Amino acid sequence: MRSPSERGAITAEFAVALPGVMLVLLLVVSLGLHGAAQVTLETGARAAARELARGEDPASAEAAARRIAGEEVSFQLSHDQGYVTVALVRPVRVLGWVEVAMTQDAQATARVEDLP
Repeated sequence: MRSPSERGAITAEFAVALPGVMLVLLLVVSLGLHGAAQVTLETGARAAARELARGEDPASAEAAARRIAGEEVSFQLSHDQGYVTVALVRPVRVLGWVEVAMTQDAQATARVEDLP
């Protein structure tokens, strides 16, 4: 049986632990969103490299990358001995809202097709 001095102890312990639990939960969600954003960035780089490999113009490739990876990406293109490389860079956002001083980047290379 509980003594009157212990009444409400569990509630107080829960109130102390709740902010820590919420912080860990937000961290896990943020890491999941960061991983998903990295996947879309890599997919956008691959799509742009495929466009360029097929002989499309750079504006079309950039539009494909931005459509998939988002409008805030920066797009860089380089050619080297029959290969084209697309590099995308985007700022990191915590939970999709707060921008931090980090970037995500992705790079894709494809061989340019020689059509007869």
